[in-house]
Amino acid sequence: MATPSPRAIVSSVRAFARRNNIFQPGPLVVAVSGGTDSVALALILAELREEFGLVLHVAHFDHRTRPRAAAKDAAFVASVADHIGAPIRVGRAVSAVKSEDDARRERYLFLRRVASDLDATAIATGHTLDDQAETVLLHLTRGSGVAGAAGMRPLRDGIMRPLLAIGRRETAAICRAAKIRPREDISNRALKFARNRVRLKVLPELAKINPQIRAALARFADAAAEIEGGLPTDAASRERILADGWQAATGTSLSARHRAALGALAATTDGTRSIDLPGGSAVREYGTMRFVLSAAAPQKGERGPVLKNDPAHNDGVGQTAPTPLARGTSVEWHGWRIRLDMPADGLPFTAAVDAASASHLAVRSRRPGDRVAGRGKLQDVFVDAKVPSRSRDAWPVLTLDDVVVWVPGLTPPPRTGTILVAAGPVGTTPTVGEAAFTSSSQNRQVASMSDDRPRGKKRGRP
Repeated sequence: MATPSPRAIVSSVRAFARRNNIFQPGPLVVAVSGGTDSVALALILAELREEFGLVLHVAHFDHRTRPRAAAKDAAFVASVADHIGAPIRVGRAVSAVKSEDDARRERYLFLRRVASDLDATAIATGHTLDDQAETVLLHLTRGSGVAGAAGMRPLRDGIMRPLLAIGRRETAAICRAAKIRPREDISNRALKFARNRVRLKVLPELAKINPQIRAALARFADAAAEIEGGLPTDAASRERILADGWQAATGTSLSARHRAALGALAATTDGTRSIDLPGGSAVREYGTMRFVLSAAAPQKGERGPVLKNDPAHNDGVGQTAPTPLARGTSVEWHGWRIRLDMPADGLPFTAAVDAASASHLAVRSRRPGDRVAGRGKLQDVFVDAKVPSRSRDAWPVLTLDDVVVWVPGLTPPPRTGTILVAAGPVGTTPTVGEAAFTSSSQNRQVASMSDDRPRGKKRGRP
């Protein structure tokens, strides 16, 4: 397949940007790591800036994971910024990040800080069609809801992704045409990272079945985004959108009977229900819909796709022994971070206790018969908050001498002293500097009618 010309590639990005209304006149932060996609992003935006009134500001972040290459990476990105005539900001992690989640959090903290300083309209990243395919597959593999299946959107929470219209083949062509040789991060070939395994192992196999698999997954993400944004009120349109999403996910067309059953499942938000469909099952937990493919579908006789207290599905939380909390420390607990007598560092849920209580705090999972001090049954707290059954065992319960005193995010926090307790999900928690851009929830509802979602305040040229 012939690679499109640079002019055609820029035209594709231009059309995508207009269709999704992602460009606003004014300062724009361009995240450039030095890799092929981000360099192509800078070059393409330089071609489009006058047309859309963009004032480009390149931003580069050193995660301190490649000490020998970091200085060369920064110097290379500076040369790219000079090539397009844009100023550059360089940031550096305080210490080497230990995980992909930590790297992403530190990087976006820096980017949002730069955007805030510049009063920028948004932050542009170099995510491509290939990244979208990888993201959708990862989310589906992890049993994501509809929001996760929607993948990355062209513009959300102050982050724009103008290159979702093109793939890595096109970004490489842009760099070649400019006679620029991007930097290579060898960690992108390390199979210890799940995304790399999807990129290097899974997608090539799927491409043997469907050479257009990346475009197909992108269409599925768009169909899921329609659902996430709110379902139509009329049954026929609702059934059509859900059936399209199912076909994109499984490759299986639904009969009229199955379409009607899927539409009926999405029409209510009470409790948890699931239905079997060709190729898997659809699960609705309160207002959240999940598609579970056949490999992960419930076996005959099971009540649903995820069994309560099943270690295979709750990351081994079950009924674990309490984990004591110590002052001045941070605890990672099954996807949550809890800090005692330390700065909250952006964690969204906070409490304050006295010194005597602080020495006896612990975190654990729920237990049968648990009651929350002053609130009644813990089971009722989860039900009233519409927390899906599959999520309850992994929700932290803070105890004082084994009495439940706080369920972060669900019950009022104790305020008995001045010692701070902070909690929040790892990797999804807004950090300092992100609040101006982010106000999204982990769960998106399948609604019976469209909901308006603000995209953030528009700003003009300074």
